[in-house]
Amino acid sequence: MMNLESRHGIRQLRSGWADGPAYVTQCPIQTGQSYVYNFTVTGQRGTLFWHAHISWLRVTIYGPIVILPKKGVSYPFPQPHKEIPIIFGEWWKADTEKIISQALQTGGAPNISDAYTINGHPGLLYNCSAKGTI
Repeated sequence: MMNLESRHGIRQLRSGWADGPAYVTQCPIQTGQSYVYNFTVTGQRGTLFWHAHISWLRVTIYGPIVILPKKGVSYPFPQPHKEIPIIFGEWWKADTEKIISQALQTGGAPNISDAYTINGHPGLLYNCSAKGTI
């Protein structure tokens, strides 16, 4: 089960009811099910962030939302030659739900991640990297 949150920087008009913590504004998406989330973006452009919203699933299910200008509307800065979203994250060799559960029981901080990631890949500095991962 998860909820997807996509409000990080997006001004959503008339759709806030379908965005946010599980059991507050909507029920979680059940395993094996899907949910189409239609919302209107007006007068905004840029790269923003979404993530899951059930406990620590937010550390494993996330990504960019890229909002391009309308055709014929310029960027508010010189148009880039190329755009590549870069998302930083963390990776654990353990069940993240168990990690947060242990932290909540002990009152301590959650375990430090086993690797930091760039676009979901840990890079060559970690022994968990696949051959050819950059």
